[in-house]
Amino acid sequence: MVISNGYLMVFAFAMMGCVLATPLVTRFAGWVGAIDRPDQFRRVHVGAVPRLGGLGLAMGIACGVFLPHLSGWSPNILVNLPDLSHEWAILAAALLVLVVGYVDDTRSLGPRVKLLGQAAAVMTLYLGGIRIERIDVLGLNFELLNPSASFAILGFPIDLAPASLAVTLFWFLGCMNVWNLIDGMDGLASGVGLLVSGTLTLVAIHNENAEVAILAVALAGSLAGFLLYNWHPACIFLGDSGALLIGLLIGVVGVQGSLKGPSAISILFPILAMGLPISDTAMAIFRRWVRNLPMSAADRRHVHHILIGLGLNPRQAALLLYCFSGFLCGVVLLGVSLRSEFLALVLGLSGCLAFLIVVTSRRDELNNLLDDFQARVARGRQERSAAKITWEAIQRMELCSSPEAAFEIMEKTADDLGGGRIRIDHGEGGIPSLEDSDDPTPTAGVVFRLPDAQDSEARIAVTVTLWLDEDGEYSPDIVFRYLRRLGRSLSERLEALEAAETEAAAAAEAVRERAEALPRAAVVEGRGIFGGLAGLVKSSRPDARAAELVARR
Repeated sequence: MVISNGYLMVFAFAMMGCVLATPLVTRFAGWVGAIDRPDQFRRVHVGAVPRLGGLGLAMGIACGVFLPHLSGWSPNILVNLPDLSHEWAILAAALLVLVVGYVDDTRSLGPRVKLLGQAAAVMTLYLGGIRIERIDVLGLNFELLNPSASFAILGFPIDLAPASLAVTLFWFLGCMNVWNLIDGMDGLASGVGLLVSGTLTLVAIHNENAEVAILAVALAGSLAGFLLYNWHPACIFLGDSGALLIGLLIGVVGVQGSLKGPSAISILFPILAMGLPISDTAMAIFRRWVRNLPMSAADRRHVHHILIGLGLNPRQAALLLYCFSGFLCGVVLLGVSLRSEFLALVLGLSGCLAFLIVVTSRRDELNNLLDDFQARVARGRQERSAAKITWEAIQRMELCSSPEAAFEIMEKTADDLGGGRIRIDHGEGGIPSLEDSDDPTPTAGVVFRLPDAQDSEARIAVTVTLWLDEDGEYSPDIVFRYLRRLGRSLSERLEALEAAETEAAAAAEAVRERAEALPRAAVVEGRGIFGGLAGLVKSSRPDARAAELVARR
């Protein structure tokens, strides 16, 4: 394998372009306010540093890709330069991530908006034909094009395969965000990116994939020029614009190199080359899940933070991580040369696990993670068990026909959840305090009254005073939350029982009034009959007297 002078020219143009453009970008970043200031938390630098390095990086890549086409030396370049008209999707996607990164570096974007912008860039690549159509790993072949649908929008043909689209989105979004997460120390992301892009360049040249090799070597040359400014103490940071651009282009190189060329490689090799940012991101995801933190939460437990915590300065930490990344890149080159994915996978995974275990165990981070994981698993069991007990109690309470039965269910559930004693008051009155109670002061207890703001429509107030056992099986907050939920059901059931009792009393009153009204109506009717007869008798008496007078006459 002979490296053509064309690749050397692309590397030189990209490096010189970035070296010349970065000072201008530094001034521009200060003018627009894209300044990264120390926060005494995650950031390890001590002064204000501009963070729009992605613009300088993009200018260097553009010089490496476009200048060979425009220069007079192009006929003497012993490599087939790609047709730029066919690479519009890469250009459009790169511009999109640059815009997203620029806005985030200057104005700060929310995680969802940033992810939406990244997804738009990935969709641009997908519509441009840069997609993952199959996965070849360890001799297994997974086709992603079935099922698929073809249609046209404004005359533009679109082939859409849901499986391919999902895997393509996952790949590119993952690539962009792992590089964004590792960009936390001077020279780290740019130096590791230089090693990875250089390795993928050699792999593409070995596979005679000229288009991929030119993009990879342009990225490597631009990163080499940028590293001169980004090495500790850094004059400028990559920022989100630079980290997202690196991830996007390395993702493109990985996809194009694994699907095109005379001898395409497995996508496993680009994944192994990015072993350092991927393993650090995997640890961050696991760490935040174990500690019940949002995935966007920042912390000081990344691998470079741990190395600095061990006493290394930023230069020493960066060099150590370069060595680890260089080992993984060597594993990739060995696997490509021997055509052995299994060997590369075993060596790469072994190296990553050994490195992470050694680093995290030095500051007890590994033990803390294991303890937090066990606590998370135990808490999950408690949540499921408490939810089962509470749900069964709610269903039994819905069948209660008296307040006493509902109180008994509440007391039994509180005992099952670890409540030592419980007192329930309902009706009018204030909330009793633990100190005012006649019971001895408990080691832990809660008092809550329902309805609260969420149950403002309920009419019956239920006050629950709960004393917790010192050695209960469930965490106090779990007991409180589920008993509060059961208390709302108790309040609703008492209200339903009161409403049913009120309705029954109203119905009984109506029946009683109806029963009393029937005899009275009969008496009134009888009085009317007898009164009529008396009137008839009284009216007949004058007629008789008149007849008697006539007879006398």
